[in-house]
Amino acid sequence: MALFGTLEGLPLEELLQLLAQKEGALEIWNLKDIPPTTLYLKPGHIRSIDQHGKPLEALAAKATLQALLQARQGSFEFIPGAKPKHPHRLNWPVEKALLSTITLQDELERYRPYLPPPKALFKVADLAKIPPEEGFLANSLPYLKKGASAEDLSKALGLPLDLVRFHLFRLERKGLVKRTGQMDSGRSSFLGQLLRGVRP
Repeated sequence: MALFGTLEGLPLEELLQLLAQKEGALEIWNLKDIPPTTLYLKPGHIRSIDQHGKPLEALAAKATLQALLQARQGSFEFIPGAKPKHPHRLNWPVEKALLSTITLQDELERYRPYLPPPKALFKVADLAKIPPEEGFLANSLPYLKKGASAEDLSKALGLPLDLVRFHLFRLERKGLVKRTGQMDSGRSSFLGQLLRGVRP
């Protein structure tokens, strides 16, 4: 049986708990600043999170889930039995994904006053110290080797700016990245120039 409604009437956190033991596709659209998104579910797990018909990698999927949990406008429909047509799988336990995403949002709000400015430049401090589970740093490493700001990384990785600032804040506290200065407002960073150079 299909289920449909709005996030205003049924927020995603409650919706996922309601559908936790179902299999199918939860399609969400009419979202502010978020493209139409499909969450593929199987009993107890989020199989994958798709946008534009393609699966999101773990880092982008987590950021999207975080944004969706905060959304209070948008429409949804659950299509029972639907499965993704691609082999990519997140296979996140629903309860664990909800808890970690909500915890991340709480931490972000708590440390918001201490987050680095969007134009502060960072470089990786010590490649030998990078733990294997540090997903954000692994994805941003090509840019941080040369120096990049939160603005640069937000554009390059397709992640929300505040989330990138929070990741850089945590990495700086761990000594994995170091601040090297501030990007001139009138002068583009190396990455900014590079991104513009590849645009048609």
